Amino acid sequence: MTNSISKLVQMKLDVIKYHAVTITTNTDGNEITNLKDLVSMANDACYTSDNSIRYVKKSIADALADYDIACENKNQRDVERLERYLAVLQARYEAQAERHAADVSVFEQLTHGEVWERKQAALSKSKMPSKNLTALRKMAAS
Repeated sequence: MTNSISKLVQMKLDVIKYHAVTITTNTDGNEITNLKDLVSMANDACYTSDNSIRYVKKSIADALADYDIACENKNQRDVERLERYLAVLQARYEAQAERHAADVSVFEQLTHGEVWERKQAALSKSKMPSKNLTALRKMAAS
């Protein structure tokens, strides 16, 4: 699997380089690729593949819960259907995990060793002042 990952990493690097935006030239007039754009594309790929993994994991958890219910209810048809579906999800998870590993590797190469981490979304402040919340609480309690 190491060979396939390194081939996948190289292919992903090639795609990013293909889409690289050249925004400046050096003193010889040659175009220079903006590394920040490349890192941004790699970061986007990491988020996308991480989201795919999260989605498949949730699908697996849901299918396992359904499988447990089918077993409990002795519903052989659903048990067999869910076993087939879980096999598909397992293969999908393995493919997504390989894709994400390649995306993370590309990110690390472009950032010279920085490890990609999913950044938590900043919490937005409520647009409603807290005094209005107090009034709402009083109204709801009455």
